[in-house]
Amino acid sequence: MEKDIQNRVHKVIQRIKENRSIKGFSHDAMAVELDISPSAYNKIERQETKLTLERFFKIAHILQVKEEKLLELKPEKIYNQEFNDNAINNQEFQNLYQENKGIIEKLLESYTNQIQMLQEENAFLKTLVKK
Repeated sequence: MEKDIQNRVHKVIQRIKENRSIKGFSHDAMAVELDISPSAYNKIERQETKLTLERFFKIAHILQVKEEKLLELKPEKIYNQEFNDNAINNQEFQNLYQENKGIIEKLLESYTNQIQMLQEENAFLKTLVKK
């Protein structure tokens, strides 16, 4: 299981690198945006330092990439049948809901934090314009 987690983290870091490169951000630019040193950012991409959830959300925001894309979230089950109100289908639906509830809550929290951060940034920029 530990190896699987390491592989998944490695893939997320690779997608961050790819998106950073596509967007034209250097390591130094990412470090400035994250308010860390360039060497600290390099350590994240080299997986010498663990990527925190907070930094992950900030990186996604900086790169203007949805977290789902960096995590490659995909639905595991697709229902192509008519949903009947019977115990088996209802239980499967409840299980699917519970499995995804945590992910959805984290994404909603992330979006709320991003909105708050943008509002604060907007307020700050307005104070600069007034000066």
